[in-house]
Amino acid sequence: MIKNLKNFIYKSLGLKNYLRLLQRGYFLAYKTGLLKGNRNYSYHHFVKTLIRKGDVIIDIGANLGYYSILFAKWTGPEGKVYSVEPIQIYNQIFNEKAKKFRNIKLYPYALGLEEKPIEMVSSPASVYLSTGLPHVYDSGKDGSIENQKFRFEAQMKIPSRLFKDLEKIDYIKCDIEGFEYTVLSDMKEIIRRCKPKVQVEVWQENEAQILHLFNDLGYLPYKLHQNQLVLQTEKENPLPGDYIFIYNK
Repeated sequence: MIKNLKNFIYKSLGLKNYLRLLQRGYFLAYKTGLLKGNRNYSYHHFVKTLIRKGDVIIDIGANLGYYSILFAKWTGPEGKVYSVEPIQIYNQIFNEKAKKFRNIKLYPYALGLEEKPIEMVSSPASVYLSTGLPHVYDSGKDGSIENQKFRFEAQMKIPSRLFKDLEKIDYIKCDIEGFEYTVLSDMKEIIRRCKPKVQVEVWQENEAQILHLFNDLGYLPYKLHQNQLVLQTEKENPLPGDYIFIYNK
C-alpha cells in the first residue's frame, strides 16, 4: 500500500518535486514530534545530546540534509558542518533548505580510495527512488549498468585528502550503503588525531572490520536502546541501529 502510494506520488510529481516533498515532510514531522515514537528516527533525536555548540561535524552521506540541517542548528553559527553527498539532484534540494545556514559546507562528492568519475546506481527493481539506496556502481553486485533504472554521475574523492587540513572534528556521521569501512579506514589517522564521536551505519558484511578498526583506535562501540547508549560486547545480542563509537579516554 505504502509503496503503491509512493509510486503514484513519484509519477505524479516528477523526481525533483518528489524529493522536495520527502524533505519537507520529514522536517515538518520532526518539528511537530511525529517521529519521536518511530524507531527508525530514534537516532535523529538522540544525537542532539552528543553535539555541543561550536562542534565541527562531518556528515558523510548527507542525502537531502536530514541530519546536516539538524547538526547546523545544534552546533550553531560558531560551529561547522561538512556535508558530503555525491548526487547532484539531492544537492539541489539540500541547498534549498541549507542556504540559510552559513555554517554548512557541501562537498558534492562520493568518497573512496581513488579520485575519478564514477556512477551511482539504485536497485533496478525500484519503481520509485528510495533516497537512501544509491551506491557506487559495482558490476559484480549490480549487474549490467544498462539495467539500472536510476543512474547518477558523480566524482569520487579520497577522504583523507579532502579533510586533511581540519584541525578539529567532534562528530562524524557515516551512512553510505556498505562503503563505510572503505572510507573510515582511509580516515584512520584523522580519527586517531581528532578523536571524534563516530556514528556509523554498519552492514553485516563489514561489521567485524569496522569493530576491529575502532577497537584498534581505542574506541568503545555503543548502540541506542530506550533512549540510552548501551555498550555492545561480543557476549550480548546485538541491538538494531547504527553504532556510535566513543573514544575510551
